[in-house]
Amino acid sequence: MKILVLCLIALAIADKFDQFRAFDQDEFGRTLIDTLQMQMSTGEPIARFIEIMRNLETSIENEQKEDDKANNEYQNQCTEDIKVLQQESANLERRTVEIQSILDELEPLRSYKQGQADAKNAWKVETEKKLADLVKKRETEKAEFDKKVEEHDYATFVIETVRRMFSDKNQSFLQMNNEAQWQKVRDYFINASEQAKKFEIKKSYSKMFNVFAEIANAAQAEDFQNSPTVNRIVNLCDLMLKQIEDSKALETKAEQKRLNMFVLEKGNFDKDLTSLNNALAQLTAAILGLDNRIQDQKRDLSDYNARLDAKNKQSEDRGGECREKAYNYQLTREKREQKRQLVSQIIGAFSANQRDFAEYVKLRGQAGDFRGKNFQVLGNPTED
Repeated sequence: MKILVLCLIALAIADKFDQFRAFDQDEFGRTLIDTLQMQMSTGEPIARFIEIMRNLETSIENEQKEDDKANNEYQNQCTEDIKVLQQESANLERRTVEIQSILDELEPLRSYKQGQADAKNAWKVETEKKLADLVKKRETEKAEFDKKVEEHDYATFVIETVRRMFSDKNQSFLQMNNEAQWQKVRDYFINASEQAKKFEIKKSYSKMFNVFAEIANAAQAEDFQNSPTVNRIVNLCDLMLKQIEDSKALETKAEQKRLNMFVLEKGNFDKDLTSLNNALAQLTAAILGLDNRIQDQKRDLSDYNARLDAKNKQSEDRGGECREKAYNYQLTREKREQKRQLVSQIIGAFSANQRDFAEYVKLRGQAGDFRGKNFQVLGNPTED
């Protein structure tokens, strides 16, 4: 029965209380109406409620002004902080550009120096090979010359030995019988011919010694003491000794010329190698110095890039804090403005319709909705 009566009453005054019900549907508005209801229940003058509402409105406005001021100060500080951080980032970035510019100069210079060193090394290797070939050639020439001298000396020794056989000083040879004398000369030249066959250069000496052997063999029937062949052999020996001496002199002269040329060429190669080694030492030192500088610059660049990343992160984080603060401030401002408008609307509605407002509050209290739980939409109760 109680519910039915309340429903009938609510339907009758529904249009008049629409605005008040709207206030009651808002949590803050419901709190304000609860306050009015408490004021009315204690018997305090209604004007006191108006005064409280106006003080609340002023308090909200002052609170917003303080928040506005604090927010402006905070956002100004944000602007200043971000400006400082961005300037620091710009300084770091400028420094990285400077370092990279230095690297862009050092690295090509290092490559150029390395190219020079590679070319000098290749030249050195080629020069050392040429010098080695020259020394090897000289050793071969010297060995060949020594072999020629040895063969010349052997031929000289053979001919001089035979030449001495026919001198008066060789009494043992002269005391031999005629056949034995010619046989000894023939055998001596045959043995010399066999030895000369082993020569590496003057192989013609073997044939020459055979000629002497054949002459001695053909003269065996002659009287050794009065044989014209003896004079022939002596003259041939003298002639061959002269030819051998001349040949040896020419070989010696040619050898000296080759030696002089070798000394000259080797000296030039030695100078080239000394110059190349000095140049390579300088280039190696320059490359090492460039490597150290490049490593230092790369280390600095890595450090500045890390610092730049950290500074950009710091600036981004600070910007995020400032944006979050601004967003929260805007939400708070909107909520506070809604509350202020609601207080203003309640003051206006209460002042213009004080009697209806008081009646609405009274009916609200009779419905047992001191906190607005069961009187959310007047005339449509949800519980008994």
